Amino acid sequence: MAGTRITAEVNDREVLDMLARQAQPPGSDIMNRLGEYLQASTQDRFKTQTAPDGTPWQPLKARYARRKKYNQDKVLTLRGYLRSGIRHQVTSDSSVDVGANLAYAAIHQLGGTIDMPARQSTVRYRSVAGRTLFASRKQKRATERQVSIGKHQVVMPARPYLGISQADDQEIRQVILDWVAGRG
Repeated sequence: MAGTRITAEVNDREVLDMLARQAQPPGSDIMNRLGEYLQASTQDRFKTQTAPDGTPWQPLKARYARRKKYNQDKVLTLRGYLRSGIRHQVTSDSSVDVGANLAYAAIHQLGGTIDMPARQSTVRYRSVAGRTLFASRKQKRATERQVSIGKHQVVMPARPYLGISQADDQEIRQVILDWVAGRG
């Protein structure tokens, strides 16, 4: 052919690779990435003290907040066991579970009523500058008294920490898009 010409070459290898990945089940690789993200996002809620829908957790009752020894300004955090107990587990090629297996994890997530049985206990106390304070076993000048605590109920408000927020939804979509496009 004389004169000028245009040659067009189509490199469809990337498109074919992307379509091949889409035809396959997601696999544990993408599920593990999503699980890691959701675990970190859930643990971050303990810093912001908010539910997945953005509402703040119900504050501590003043009486409990006054006697709380550690992390007095934090809800759902005494020593951080619940937050550090959040884990993810890939359960199939298309699902991942995020949660905590601690005995008290569900009552904090869902709320509820705890029935406390009647019991007896020995209370140690001491007097310091006219104030009565609880005393440990190490205190030598403490007074002991037997007390009866009647049957009662403790009402725990729901403070959801597990779930997917709008920001989580957007990030999940981006992780999946990156995986499909081969960038992740």
